[in-house]
Amino acid sequence: MDKSDFRAELQAARLAVSAERTVENIRQATLCCIAVAEQNLQDQIDSWQNATLAREVADYAAELVEHSSELQFAEQCLESMCEALYEHPRLKLELMSLRYQILKQLSEPSVELEAQIELYQDNIEAADSGRLEDVRQTTILKHDPVEWTKEWEEVIDDVDKIVEARLADHPRGMGFCHALWHLRAEVLSEQYDIQWRSPARMNPRVMFD
Repeated sequence: MDKSDFRAELQAARLAVSAERTVENIRQATLCCIAVAEQNLQDQIDSWQNATLAREVADYAAELVEHSSELQFAEQCLESMCEALYEHPRLKLELMSLRYQILKQLSEPSVELEAQIELYQDNIEAADSGRLEDVRQTTILKHDPVEWTKEWEEVIDDVDKIVEARLADHPRGMGFCHALWHLRAEVLSEQYDIQWRSPARMNPRVMFD
């Protein structure tokens, strides 16, 4: 199934939810949101839409948890959506926190998830306080701490939408990431006065293709 099919299914599912907010309709819409988000990442196109899809999934999950029989489903969907969401720490924290509350209801506490939530809370607090030097890395590859700021999170989807449009005809082969990062840094600087260092700059000894 290609992305157009996933999008068509999502649109149909949304219409069904609008017509009748049954558990089954909400479940289907949730799954469709996740399918589109995962396809966006796989295709490396339209991933800037994933934050909107994540918010939709969070809303559906909050509704589903009112039904005890849907707790496991909602928790699994939140986990899948978190894995498809990048560069939105506050939104990801919201999803993780909701997932954690569900796990507590299921009497399945996750020490790993709790530690991840605490790390996100600490990093967001440091970023909001202007202490970027105190932001801890969360992956093997280093990322610019500016990605934890509220200013970044509020504009990055618009920036990536602009970047994607400008690179629409650019070959997506070897070296594409460098063209994308260069243009992203340029748009962030010129239009939003945000200075951002790409993964290539943050990890000079790593070869990216």
